[in-house]
Amino acid sequence: MNMQKKIKQCLKAAPKPPAPDGLLDKLQKDIAFREVKAKQSVLRRWFSPSGGSISPRRVAAAAVIAIAVLLPLSYGATKLIKRFITISQLSSVKVDFPYEGASLSPDGKHFAGITWDDELVVIDNSTGEQRSLGGDYFGPVVWSADGSEIAVWSYSSNSNGKKVLAAVSLKTKQKRILMENPPWLEDWSSDGKLVLGVRGNRVLGTAKAVMIDIESKKETVLSEGWAFPRFSPNADKVSYFTKEANQSILNMRKIDGTSHVKYTNFPGEISQPLWSPDGSHIVFTGTQKGINRYYKDLWGLRVQGNRFVGKPFPVVPDVDQVEFYNWSQNGQLSYRTGFRLGGMFTLPVDLQTGKATGAPRQLVRRGSLGSHCWSPDGKRIAVRETDGLSFISASSGEKIQNILLPDIGGNSKYTGRGISWSPDGRWIAFSGWDREKRAGIFLTTVEGSDVRLLVPLEGGAGGAVTNFDPTWSPDSKTIAYGYKNNVYVAKVEDGRPQKITASPEKKESNEYVGRPVFAPDGRSVAYLTGQRKLGKQMERILTTTIDGKETTEIFQLKTENMTINIFDLSPDGRHIVFTPGNKEIWCAPTDGGEPFKIGDISNVGSNAWAWMPKWSPMGDAITFIVTCEEYQYWVMENFLPAE
Repeated sequence: MNMQKKIKQCLKAAPKPPAPDGLLDKLQKDIAFREVKAKQSVLRRWFSPSGGSISPRRVAAAAVIAIAVLLPLSYGATKLIKRFITISQLSSVKVDFPYEGASLSPDGKHFAGITWDDELVVIDNSTGEQRSLGGDYFGPVVWSADGSEIAVWSYSSNSNGKKVLAAVSLKTKQKRILMENPPWLEDWSSDGKLVLGVRGNRVLGTAKAVMIDIESKKETVLSEGWAFPRFSPNADKVSYFTKEANQSILNMRKIDGTSHVKYTNFPGEISQPLWSPDGSHIVFTGTQKGINRYYKDLWGLRVQGNRFVGKPFPVVPDVDQVEFYNWSQNGQLSYRTGFRLGGMFTLPVDLQTGKATGAPRQLVRRGSLGSHCWSPDGKRIAVRETDGLSFISASSGEKIQNILLPDIGGNSKYTGRGISWSPDGRWIAFSGWDREKRAGIFLTTVEGSDVRLLVPLEGGAGGAVTNFDPTWSPDSKTIAYGYKNNVYVAKVEDGRPQKITASPEKKESNEYVGRPVFAPDGRSVAYLTGQRKLGKQMERILTTTIDGKETTEIFQLKTENMTINIFDLSPDGRHIVFTPGNKEIWCAPTDGGEPFKIGDISNVGSNAWAWMPKWSPMGDAITFIVTCEEYQYWVMENFLPAE
C-alpha cells in the first residue's frame, strides 16, 4: 500500500473531535515553536480550506499523520529525510562474532567474521549457508576491493607462531602473509597496497593511528589516539578523528600528505567515520549531551575534492546500541545492534550450611554492571561506574546516590576488576587510572571528597594490567591485591607493597595466581591458583599468611569441566561461593567437603552468564551479576537525504 492510499484510509477512518477556532492559539501557546506564528495563515488555510471553521477531519488527519510518520522518526525538529531508509536484517547470520570487525562483502552478498572458536566464517546472505575458511584467526576482518580475499590476524603454525596479517582466499581458503607485527586492523586500501591500523593502548593513552605500506614496510603515524582511520573508495585519501583542546575533530588527509583539512565545529564527540561508496560523503557517529542523558546519532558530511562542504546533518537518530562495520560498494551500510540484559541478583542463603533458602531475586535490572561490593552494615551496595560510583539499596535495588570521580577512569581489561568497602565504612578501594595515566589501587571516601592513589602499578604486556581485585583486612589497615600472577599486601598508612606468594623459579606460562580475598581472621589471604595443561584446567584456592611464611590449601576443584573463576569467602570463612562456567552458582566448604550447587540461571537465556558472586557482611545473602547479550545484524541503504 502506497502512502497516498494510507493517508486516504486514515482520513476516512479518522474520528470527528470538536476543533474550536482557538486551536491554533492553543498550539502557539503550548508548543515552543517560533515558526507557528509566522506560518499561522498557512496552517489555517490547510486546516480550514474554505475559510470558515477549522475542519475536524483535517485536524484528525494531521494527528494521524503525525503519529504514523513523525513520531517513528523520533528526531524533533530536524529535517525530514526525503528518501525512505531501507533497512533489512541479515537473517542468515545465526552466529555471534565477538570481535569488533565483522564485515559485509563489497557486493553485499556475503558477511564474514571471527567466531568464538577463532574460525573465519563466511555466510551467504541469500541462502544462509556458512563456510569456514579455517581456524586460528582473530580480530577484525576487512574484505579486498574485489571481494576475493579477507584480511585478518593469524597466529598459525605457518607463521612460526608469530602474529601476522594474512589475506585469506574466499575460493581456496589459502592465505598469504601481508605483514608481520601488524597493528590492530582498521582498513585495507582498494589497491591492496596500504593498511590502516592502531598500535598501542587506547585506555592508557598510548594508541596511535598508523598507515603502513605493505611492500616497503614504511609506517606513517597519522594521529595520537584510537582514531578509526578509513580509506576513501579510490584510496587517495584517509579520514580519521582527533581531539584537540577537548574538541572532537574530523580529519581528511591525502595519502601523499599534500592536503590535510579538518572539520572543527561539530558540537560533540565524533567516532566511527565511514566513506560512502562514491566518496561524496563521510558518515560518523556523533555523541552530544542532552537533558539528563547523552544522545548518539549517525551524522553525515559532504565531501567535494579535498574539502568538506557545508555542515554535518543528522541521518539516523539514536544509534547508541549500534556498532557500524562497513559501507559496501553496493550501497549497504552494515551494522550490529547489541543489547546487554540482566542485572544484579541476590540469593538468600543460610550462613551455617551455605545452602540457598530461596530462589534468586533480581535486585537491579540493568546491563553492563561492573564490579560491586557490600557496605559493612549490609544496607548498601556500591557499583563501579565509568565515571565514578553509584550506591543502591541492598533491600530494594533503588539507586540512593551517585558520586563522580572526574579525574579517575577505569576499564576492566586494562586496569583490573575489583572494588572493596573498608570494614570501618570510611573508604572504598578500587582499580583505575587517573588523568596522568597512572594505574593502580585508588582509595576514595564514601562521599568522594578525598581520592588518592594508594599503590601505583605499572602496565604489563601491551600496556595491559593484570587483575587487581583489592580486598580489605578486617581492621581496615591493610589491602591485598593481585598483580602479575602474585598476591601483594600494602598498609594503608604508607602504601608500600609486599609480595606474599612465592613465585616458582621457572613458572609455566599457563599458570596463574590472583583474585585475592582477605580471610575473616585478618591473618591470611585466600586466592585462586591454577594451571591449564593438555586441555585440562586444574584450580585450587590457597591461603597465605600476610607475612608470606605459611600457605594452606582450602579447596581444590576436582571436576575437569568446571572452573572457579571468581570466588568469595563467607563472613565466617567456612564456605566459598563461586561460578563454575556461566549458568550456575556453587558453594563449597573450606574444610574439605564436596561442593554443591545453590542456584542457576539456566532459564534466563542461551547467551546469559552469571559471575562475580559477593557474600553479604551478615552472611544471609549472596549477590551476583547476570549478563545476557543479544546481537542482530542489519544493513541499511538510501539513508542520505536527496540532493
